[in-house]
Amino acid sequence: MAALPTFRKTYDVVCVIPGVMGSELVDESGKVRWGLTPSVLARAWSTGAMDTLRVTEDDMAGAGRLRPTRLLRVPGYMPMLGGVEPYSALLDRVAQRVVDARAMFEFPYDWRLSIEHSARHLVLSCETRLAAWRTLVAENRWTDRAEVQVSIVAHSMGGLVARYATEVLGLSAVVRQIITLGTPYYGSVKTVRMMATGEGAPLPRRAVQALARTCPGVYDLLPRYRCVGPDRLLTSSDVVRLGGVAALADDAANRWNALSLRPDDVNRSASSLRVHPVVGAEQPTLQSVSFTDGECRFGESLAGVDHGGDSTVYRNAAAPAGMVAWPLPQKHGALARSGEALTFVADKLAGADTGLPLGTRPVGADIPDLVRAGAPVEVTVSGAGGDPVGVTVTSTNLSTNVPTRWLTVRIDGDLLRYTRPGLAAGLHRIEVKAGGYSAVSELLLADEAA
Repeated sequence: MAALPTFRKTYDVVCVIPGVMGSELVDESGKVRWGLTPSVLARAWSTGAMDTLRVTEDDMAGAGRLRPTRLLRVPGYMPMLGGVEPYSALLDRVAQRVVDARAMFEFPYDWRLSIEHSARHLVLSCETRLAAWRTLVAENRWTDRAEVQVSIVAHSMGGLVARYATEVLGLSAVVRQIITLGTPYYGSVKTVRMMATGEGAPLPRRAVQALARTCPGVYDLLPRYRCVGPDRLLTSSDVVRLGGVAALADDAANRWNALSLRPDDVNRSASSLRVHPVVGAEQPTLQSVSFTDGECRFGESLAGVDHGGDSTVYRNAAAPAGMVAWPLPQKHGALARSGEALTFVADKLAGADTGLPLGTRPVGADIPDLVRAGAPVEVTVSGAGGDPVGVTVTSTNLSTNVPTRWLTVRIDGDLLRYTRPGLAAGLHRIEVKAGGYSAVSELLLADEAA
């Protein structure tokens, strides 16, 4: 019998870095504070139990009450920011592409803290792992140890941590390439909305607002492009107007300025690293903000043009200026588990350049992030031309893992509006499938007090 074919593999050390909310956090007693099961997480946002995540002075000084342990193995969800899916599928795909399991490692970090804080830990982790791996490579005579470097696969905020480590802290000397999935290189307007939640909002949203205002890592996600109408950058004064802390906003602006991302800054040389960014596309995404009559308003367009994105990061903000970006019609939290993105990661690790798989009928989905339990829910599907044939909408209660297909649809011009009488209290995954792409997926919280 002929031997089964093997995958083309890399001899590099491969580091997998999650996005914001993507690392499990535990306290001094070992109790999980972030990385809770869906049913516990849903109740925690509704009862104010997430106050334990607020950043304290001890956290800022590096003697925090919480520590990161591993990448999420269960879905995570934060009202206003959305959800993040488990990283199991990504870790499994990367494991297929390394020559030995010891060449791969995951890098959990405290996503509440600054990208600089996490990047310093990343540098040490990569250098330590690379030295140990090069020794193994030499002992087994797999390849020339001098040729072995680090490849980084990063989702969302993890790409900013990697960027800071390579461009500011010198890790680029041993890094071959960085593959990013939905990284907000130029920030996200959704972060502004987190801070701007009104006092009359449901408890989960008020809890997130209070948390966001204390987290240096959240300030690192603020938009860094001309998103404030009609054509200016968001300032620290704007952030303070929203209730943010001026010192945290200023520090985050300084960190971003160090990332060498401004295309008009002639004093900085472009990165010599290979960066392969996958950007979300086709999804309704906040792209602009305006301050009018004391109110903060948000728009799904920029200078009159809807560029789309992944529902969290506007498309043009998800890749460094001048880099070739690979678009995928998918939501932010699901980018690291969709089949197309996993194939892209595997190709780049193996040194291949076949691009993303072709698909048909890419669609966008407008999915609410927070609804009242038991109340009617609507999901709006775009990109299908008003034709429901071949389009399916499904919700899965993550406490029971029981999926339910939505059958009630109303055609509204080019849009399809799917409705359900209501969802039980808890965390749900909504999936919209059409044609050859993976289902567009988003997490939703049904809360009794919403």
